[in-house]
Amino acid sequence: MFTPESNPKPKADIVARIVDDEAVLVLPQQGKVKVLNEVGARIWELLDGQQTVKDIARTIHREYEVPQATAEADTLEFLGDLVEKDMVDVS
Repeated sequence: MFTPESNPKPKADIVARIVDDEAVLVLPQQGKVKVLNEVGARIWELLDGQQTVKDIARTIHREYEVPQATAEADTLEFLGDLVEKDMVDVS
């Protein structure tokens, strides 16, 4: 599992493109395509393996003007979903 101090990054085989504030992700291993909404796309853009979950949540808090606690909880939940779907590695 991961924590707010974890450093998530996308799986290497996923191809992503930002289109009209959404992220279109091609998952070749699963034979699927996923579309992320604007906030999900922004989180995806921030997944560089250097920033922590807490850093990403802080950016979401600032850019979308939501409470810090809400941004952190929602970011953790969203990333948990991506980890379950084998789309993200966490260190």
